Amino acid sequence: MKVLKKWKKRNQWMIALLAVLIAAAGYVNYSGFEIETKETSSKNAENVSGKVEDDDTPVGEAVLTSADVSNYVAQAKLNREQTHGKAKETLQEIISNEKLTDNEKAAAVEKLAVLSENLEKEVAAEELLGAKGFLNSIVSIDEDNTDVMIQQKEVSKIEKAQIEDIVTRKTGCKVEDIVITTIKTDD
Repeated sequence: MKVLKKWKKRNQWMIALLAVLIAAAGYVNYSGFEIETKETSSKNAENVSGKVEDDDTPVGEAVLTSADVSNYVAQAKLNREQTHGKAKETLQEIISNEKLTDNEKAAAVEKLAVLSENLEKEVAAEELLGAKGFLNSIVSIDEDNTDVMIQQKEVSKIEKAQIEDIVTRKTGCKVEDIVITTIKTDD
């Protein structure tokens, strides 16, 4: 039971951390905070000078702004936390149900341990990806593969190798089980 209390406490901290991150992303989004780069400055100068840029976005392709991506990532992480929380609740109910056999309870404890371990691995991989410059990334681990969503239009071979290295080290999955998806933005 001490292990379950420890997991519950750790999960509460994880949820609190995600809530703070979501609040920070919302504040940055709504405050109009923008990091000015040379590229941004030149685009703004072109727009102010009256030049019209061609939009070569294919019809039907969804392209998100950076703010949209931040909101999407925050919502996806919140949904993941809620899904994990519901699964943990269900498993806790199974574990505390006195009508079930010890084998059924042991299987539920095992699933709960795997769920908690996967969540810790996902967060650790996301944090390290963020530290390496892959901001707004989402890592999702299931039985068959590990999905990684990165906020970039394209991923170079070097970046792919970095992502695979980080994810394999932090999650223990195999490289061939990693699926990298890019989140397209309009910048």
